[in-house]
Order: sequence, then structure tokens, then C-alpha cells
Amino acid sequence: MISIVIPLYNKAQSIAGTLLGIQAQTVQDFEVVIVDGYSTDGSLETVRRMAKEDPRIRVQMQQNRRGVTPARNESIAAARSERIVFIDADDIWEPGYLEKMLRLMDDFPEAGIWGLAYGAQEGEQRTGAGNQALNGFRGILPRTWEYGCPYWTGATAISKAAFEAVGGFDNGIIFGEDIDLWYRLMLRFPAAFDGTGTPLAWYRLDAENRASARTYKPEIDIPFHIGKYADARRADPAFRAFFDRQMLYRLWPYAGKREFRKPLRDALRQIDFSLQKPSLRWRFVFPYFYKLHLRSKI
Repeated sequence: MISIVIPLYNKAQSIAGTLLGIQAQTVQDFEVVIVDGYSTDGSLETVRRMAKEDPRIRVQMQQNRRGVTPARNESIAAARSERIVFIDADDIWEPGYLEKMLRLMDDFPEAGIWGLAYGAQEGEQRTGAGNQALNGFRGILPRTWEYGCPYWTGATAISKAAFEAVGGFDNGIIFGEDIDLWYRLMLRFPAAFDGTGTPLAWYRLDAENRASARTYKPEIDIPFHIGKYADARRADPAFRAFFDRQMLYRLWPYAGKREFRKPLRDALRQIDFSLQKPSLRWRFVFPYFYKLHLRSKI
């Protein structure tokens, strides 16, 4: 058996389709653990109705009502299987998704994290997504950070033992909590990936109730937690180069905004700019002019 975990909050237009895609899998030995954050749009009623018809679906109310990260931790704590696979309440799996994921897990049991290729969908339009560099690759990533982090929540599986070994999701991070966990797993365990064939998991760009703001309270956004990676960044220059670049991209929306000046400055002081393109430094030195430059290209 494999446990499928879903955090849920106000996805009434999407959750039934997501669950129907799970029920249509070629592998049927699974459970679905849904933790609902007190939805107000009928989502909870939908999943409870489907749970009555399918006992593999279990629904519980979130105990720590502080966002998606605690919900993910609670769903994994409730999971009965050692194997955990993620999907959000508005994403889509093709029928062969679980079968392909389980085959990857069986072939590379030494890994702590496994991932499949995925794509993006908006309406009826489907496109490739962010892991094309690994197209055709299948196995343990040989030079992990050369390929960055190819994992997306809706196409990723982990072992419960590995999850517990790295301390689970960080409840202090609400935005970027998934990649924070993937990084910690990749730093400690072999990482497996299957980029062969066509994507079987789809990220819906047009789903309701997506987080659309570009800035958040700094204390809950991953780039303001650089310090927790100090040892890993010091020990591995390849990780430091990749991680710092990703954090710079995530810090960019905060540039030039007075209310974020101090936390942004504190975060930038921790970045090793010697491993980055000079332009990544200058955009923060002169954010206003850089944004004018970007607008001139539109």
C-alpha cells in the first residue's frame, strides 16, 4: 500500500476531479489522507461524500490551523504506509502515475525521495514544466545539484523514515515549505528521478484559490531562512551555488519595497555572490532601474 496525502482548503471546483484521477489509477492498493483546513466553500462536503463511497479516503480536520505546512505534517503523521506520495487538491494524475512511481521506488529503494516528470495545464492547454534537463534520465541523480531540484509536490514521493529523519516539514515556512523539505532530503539521502516518457502528473495553472501574491511576511517565506542551511552551504559549494541562486530569484519581489528593507538586507548578506552572475547582485543594488529595464522589454 501507498499513502496519498492531500492538504485541502477551499478547492470545491477541483478536489472531486483530483480524487477521481486517483481512483482511476492502475494501482488500487492505496489510501488517501486528506487534512482539511476548515474549508468554507463546500470542499469538505465533497470529500466526505466521496469518502462514504470509498473507504480508502480518510478525512480529518486540521489541528494546527496555521496553513498548509502543518496540514502536510498532520497528514503524514496519520498515514499508515511507509511510502508517502503527494498531490495537491487541484492537480491531476494520469491513470499510470502511481504504477510508474512505485516501480521507481522499488528499483531504487536506497533513495529518500523519488520524482517523476510533470507538466503544466491551463484550460485544455498542456506544456512541459521545469525538469526538462532530465528528459530521458532514470536513476539516482549522479551529481545532485548539477540538475538543481527537479521535484514538484504533485510528482514526488518520499519514505516516512526519511521524512522523520530530517524533521518533517518546517512549520515556520508556509511558502516554499515543499522545496525546503526536498533540499533537506537531497542533502541527506540519494535522490531518484524518472524523466522518461510523457508526463503523468499535471500542475493546474488555472485552479481556484492559488497563492498569487509575490511577497509574504518574511518570517514564513523560505528565502528568509537561509541561515538554517549554513552548514550545508559551507560544506558543498555546488549546493551553495544552486541554493543561493534560487533564493535570489525568490528574494527579487521584495527588492525596492521599503517595508522589507531590513529582512532583505539581512538575507542578502548571507548570499555568496562570488558564485553568481554579477547581474544578480546589481539588480538588488539598483532595483528601480532594473525593473525599468525589464518593463522596457515588454
